[in-house]
Amino acid sequence: MTYSICTTDGTRHGIAIATKAPAVGGLAPFLSPNGAVCTQSIVNVPLGPKAVTLLDGEASVDDAIETLIEKDNDASVRQLHGVDVWGNTSTYSGDECVDWFGSVTGTTDYETYTVAGNMLEGKSVIEAISDEYVATAETEQSFEKRLIAALQAGEDAGGDKRAGNAQSAALKIYDPENPRLYHDLRVDDHEDPVAELRRVYDVARQDDEQWKEEFPEAVLQRTL
Repeated sequence: MTYSICTTDGTRHGIAIATKAPAVGGLAPFLSPNGAVCTQSIVNVPLGPKAVTLLDGEASVDDAIETLIEKDNDASVRQLHGVDVWGNTSTYSGDECVDWFGSVTGTTDYETYTVAGNMLEGKSVIEAISDEYVATAETEQSFEKRLIAALQAGEDAGGDKRAGNAQSAALKIYDPENPRLYHDLRVDDHEDPVAELRRVYDVARQDDEQWKEEFPEAVLQRTL
């Protein structure tokens, strides 16, 4: 069971994801300066780095995912989705993913996003994620908090059809103008990982603000 959102405003890209399995942050979400991709369902982890390599070479996200699926002998159990800096989106769900599975794509005034999930309580889960993300587009919430809030909306809508709560969650952000400690966070095993992800984010952001006050000339380097 996984539900996730990939989004970009053309410069920054973000991924928020939760699943009923441990350590999703090391398995599913992947970022390039040119976009964001999630690989989920029966995960083939190398699909993520391969997609990033293609995006780095300026392949569109739809071409990258199509190329990888065509070469995967087990494509019927894969689910991939993502966005790129050129405004393209791509979603793929193999017909042997576990119900309920599916995806949506959408836009705000300045962003493009995809949402996908499998083994969910129903379509309402990904619709709730999408609705929450769009609803916060004109608010003063940070990019990161909007993604976490969208993830929480998916869990509140039912999440995993087996148990409701996820087991792990992650947040990954690419922002070339504002590299931060709180742009790569993981909760690997927790009874309420989305809430814990929000708590860890708040702690990391507070720590980051303290560093900026004490060392205003320092730059936190973040490489991909």
